[in-house]
Amino acid sequence: MTYCSYRLRGAVAALTLAMSFAAPVGVAFADQAGTPSVQDIVEALKPRKTRGLSVKPTQAEIERAKTIEDLKTKAATRGLSVPERNQLADAVSDKPQLDFVIYFDFNSATISSRSKASLDALGTALQDDALKGASIMVAGHTDAKGRGEYNQTLSERRADAVRTYLNDKFNVAHDTVTVVGYGAERLKDKVSPYASVNRRVQIVNLTDKTASASKPVGDAVAP
Repeated sequence: MTYCSYRLRGAVAALTLAMSFAAPVGVAFADQAGTPSVQDIVEALKPRKTRGLSVKPTQAEIERAKTIEDLKTKAATRGLSVPERNQLADAVSDKPQLDFVIYFDFNSATISSRSKASLDALGTALQDDALKGASIMVAGHTDAKGRGEYNQTLSERRADAVRTYLNDKFNVAHDTVTVVGYGAERLKDKVSPYASVNRRVQIVNLTDKTASASKPVGDAVAP
C-alpha cells in the first residue's frame, strides 16, 4: 500500500505536516501537491485491523495503552516533561497518523486563511463514522532555529490552534484531542535541522479498535 503526504509551498511561514505511517521499511510515500481529500484522510487515520476479537492483547500492548492514557492525562493537566514527551512519541509510533501542511502567520500561532481548506478536510474526515469520537493527538514540531524553550512553546501553541479550529468549526470535542509540543526535539530530517520538513504537526489516531471477527469457535472466548 502506498501512503501519501501532501505539501504546499509558499512565502508565508508554514508548519509542515508530513505523512508518516507505521509501515514496513522500504515503503515509499508519494508526494502530491494540494489539499488532501476527506477520503484520503479517513483512510490514513482509521484504525488498522490487526486481530480478531477472540485474540487477547499482549502484555506489551496493555502496558503501552496504559502509558498513552497516563500521558494523555498529564498533558491535559500540566504538560509533559522532555522524557515524557519522548515516551509518548515512542508509544504512539505504530498508530495511524497523518501529516500535512498548515500555514501560520510568521512567528505566531494564527492559522493562515490559505490553510482553511486543509483543516476543513480534516474536520470533515473526523466526522466520518470510522473516526467520529476517536481520541486524537495533535503534536507540533519546529525546526532547530531559535531557542529550544521558545520553539517548544510555539509548537504547542500551533498544535492547540489546530485543536481550537476543529472544536469551533466542527464541534470536535476538546477533551478528545490531546495537544503536545515537541519543538525541535524530534526532527524529521536530522541531517538538515533547519529544513521546512521539520516544521510539522502530526495528527495521530490514539483509538484502539480490533477487526471484526466471526464468532469464536469451540472454547475460544472474546476478551
